[in-house]
Amino acid sequence: MNKLAKYFATAASLAAIFIAGGCGEKGFKIEGQLADSDNDKILLEKADFAGYWAIVDSTRTDSKGKFSFSQPQQGGPEIFRLSLDDKYIYLPVDSTETLTVATSKTGFGHDFTVSGSEQAQRMAQFEKDLIAFLPYINNSDSLKDFKKRIYNEYMHESKGNVMSYYILTKTVGNQPLFDPTTEDYRYIVAVANNYNHYRPNDAHTPFLLNLAQAAQRHHNDLKGIHKVIDAEEITMLEIALNDENGNERKLSELVGKGKPVVVAFTLMRDGATPEINRQLAELYKAGRIDIYNISPDQDQYGWHESAANLPWVTVLDPSAGQDKVFLQYNVGQLPTFFIYNSKGELSARCATVKEIKENL
Repeated sequence: MNKLAKYFATAASLAAIFIAGGCGEKGFKIEGQLADSDNDKILLEKADFAGYWAIVDSTRTDSKGKFSFSQPQQGGPEIFRLSLDDKYIYLPVDSTETLTVATSKTGFGHDFTVSGSEQAQRMAQFEKDLIAFLPYINNSDSLKDFKKRIYNEYMHESKGNVMSYYILTKTVGNQPLFDPTTEDYRYIVAVANNYNHYRPNDAHTPFLLNLAQAAQRHHNDLKGIHKVIDAEEITMLEIALNDENGNERKLSELVGKGKPVVVAFTLMRDGATPEINRQLAELYKAGRIDIYNISPDQDQYGWHESAANLPWVTVLDPSAGQDKVFLQYNVGQLPTFFIYNSKGELSARCATVKEIKENL
């Protein structure tokens, strides 16, 4: 919070834009200047309601480093980002405003200013706060205090603005900043309720409500879930997601068919994954296991390229790991593996392929 895109406007929304605009189409602009830049390619990307990114436009800086984008008026508040060499500047768009960005090629993504709307300026400040905090993010007490401060400063009085959604679904190192499997569920519920009250018809609202409900259920049942998994008495937890060909694949297609099944939660584009896949392939090709591989990659194109080369079932989690699949399996870090035995019983949870081999 890349991937399989849902980022095209419908014919109906385009018609509405045209009608609203009269003789001229309304829209918003993003313009700026990139110091020390000449003919550098800048991408404009848009996030869908689940936080995945797709390219909607591109341009190049002129000899003075200037650039600009113009886009149609959106159906509601949206998040866009400027991308340069895998560095990003995030921008909330709430109307037909013009946002102005000033930065440099070396400072892109961490040293920049944004003007044109108060919300855009606040989002820029949040990004800088987050960057300043990153050296301390592995300290659990510091992280807890940081999230409390961020909620109070940027989300508590947000009344369902798109910035609160963006912060709530922010990922850091492919892990959610606000983790629905922890006490963070309280922040998730609060933001979802704000959206439901102030923006009941917003496209982001159903996603947030579903996430909040799943997080609340997980919190209520956490001790019971741990007991069941530890006692190895759990029935199969169904998963139904789309593979690289767009076909729905269910875990029940494999489980209980006479062979152990490894449910692998991995990040396909992580540097350690090729070696993990090599080790899994040894077991798979020997006929010892079937594999159901779930990935929350935000780079859907890179995921598709990697998944197409694997012989087992590979599916993409369309919520970046923040939906009921990760919650019901209590997955908080990657990689994580589960083993269903030949009878279809959940028999082990593993952190490495070595542990898989030990439990087969």
